[in-house]
Amino acid sequence: MLFLADGPIDPESILAKIIPTFWPFIVQLIAFIILFVAVFFLAYKPVKKFLKKRNDYVKSNIDASRENELASAEKLKAADASLTSSYKEAKQIISNAKVDAEKERIEIINKAKEEAKMEKIKAGEEIQQEIKKSQDEIHQQMVDIALLASEKILEREVSSADNQKRVDNFIKDIQNN
Repeated sequence: MLFLADGPIDPESILAKIIPTFWPFIVQLIAFIILFVAVFFLAYKPVKKFLKKRNDYVKSNIDASRENELASAEKLKAADASLTSSYKEAKQIISNAKVDAEKERIEIINKAKEEAKMEKIKAGEEIQQEIKKSQDEIHQQMVDIALLASEKILEREVSSADNQKRVDNFIKDIQNN
């Protein structure tokens, strides 16, 4: 369309428009080189420095994260070991408490049995004392009855010492039979 506006098509004019002349080409090339150098020093190098700093920052963060991860793993292992030893210690304490409780239970039972045995012996002794006391009372009543009977039979008064001897002999005879 550009060609239609200028008139008839001329091959030299087309060629002149496509291939630049030498001096304008050199000027444009020098301008491009100056622009390239300016962009390289003013934009590329600062951007490259910024990207290097950013890269170093990211690497340092990754390295720090790895170190923290290793430290955390070590702390986790130490915590697990501590937890395991705490569980073992708790089991040992429970086991010792069970053993101590069993020993105390046995001691209490033995003490109760001993006390019951002592109470039984004491009760047996008290029963024997009561039996002895009852026998003495019965013996005395028999003596009194025998004295009364002998006084009635003899109808006379006998001395107490004589009566006592006869009653004792009578009771011994009854006990032997």
